[in-house]
Amino acid sequence: MGFEETFRSIALSVSRTVAFTAHAFLFGCAVILLLVVRPAFAELGDERWIKGRRRLSRRLEGLMQAAMTASAVATFVALALQTALVGEASGGQVDTSAFFSAVDTRFGFVYLMRFPILVGLVVLLVSRVRDWALAGAGDERPSPGRGWWIGWLGLSAALLATSSFAGHASVARPQTVSVVNDLVHLLAGSVWFTGIIVLALVLPDGWRGLTSEYRIQLLTPSVVRFSTVAMVSIGVVGATGVVNSLLDIGHLNDLVDTGYGRTLLIKIAFYCVILALGGVNHYFVRHRLEKARAEGRSDGAQKLFRRTIAAELLVALTIMTLTGLLTGLARTRENAPAAPAGSTSADR
Repeated sequence: MGFEETFRSIALSVSRTVAFTAHAFLFGCAVILLLVVRPAFAELGDERWIKGRRRLSRRLEGLMQAAMTASAVATFVALALQTALVGEASGGQVDTSAFFSAVDTRFGFVYLMRFPILVGLVVLLVSRVRDWALAGAGDERPSPGRGWWIGWLGLSAALLATSSFAGHASVARPQTVSVVNDLVHLLAGSVWFTGIIVLALVLPDGWRGLTSEYRIQLLTPSVVRFSTVAMVSIGVVGATGVVNSLLDIGHLNDLVDTGYGRTLLIKIAFYCVILALGGVNHYFVRHRLEKARAEGRSDGAQKLFRRTIAAELLVALTIMTLTGLLTGLARTRENAPAAPAGSTSADR
């Protein structure tokens, strides 16, 4: 493999990982707000939490805009690389004809569809997340309408679906089962991943400047609610991941004899680490936080939670990286029709 081909393969994997991570956050954030953050703030009507709501909402607004920008840039890079590949494969130049040939492929067409979806999300979310994300959650502002949430969830889920329609799932058989299973896998994983991001990096904005006794009033209900959400989502990730593996792995020994299989095994190992850390949070840390909150005191469980959530964040980012590596590796079960000329490795 020459330098240019190696560079292109790495660049494609990176662009897909960046895009998927951005899409995961865009979808998961809406779910985590509805199921975890808003209910936790709804219990805190005290005026001291007004600034916390504003800071957290501004942080979410910034992250939403960063995620949409990252998606657009990563998708543009992937399409540019695909265009270069098609131009070289046809023996011609990298020009408009190569671009139109690229978007004629399944990969190119599905990726191109991301841009109108992103435009819809920009119109829906920019300058509104800041004002509406926590509106009505423990304060007197009117809550955003149901249509806003449905639009956010629908458009961000459509972005995630592009990974399924342009990836390994779209060439596996039976195709419908594969695509639906993969999309459920991505949606559940997005909720879990975003929940970790929010609890580890965003939620602290809500209690900045307050004592630990007040912090636990927000941290405890958030951890309790996310503990249940995470348990369900990570269970769905595991079940759908097994189905994905059965559809993508041709033989059991492929798990050790192929790059795809070995990478998948490493990903499974990190999934087991997540199960262990989640168990600690669900069965131990959560109960210590509930006890500390009921007694109106600070507790060492806060420090333990910070350590476990930091470890979960590190493992989550590692899993996202491994997912990106899998996108550039060929699945070992070859039961799909031949890919069109100029197409690249499937994208998970």
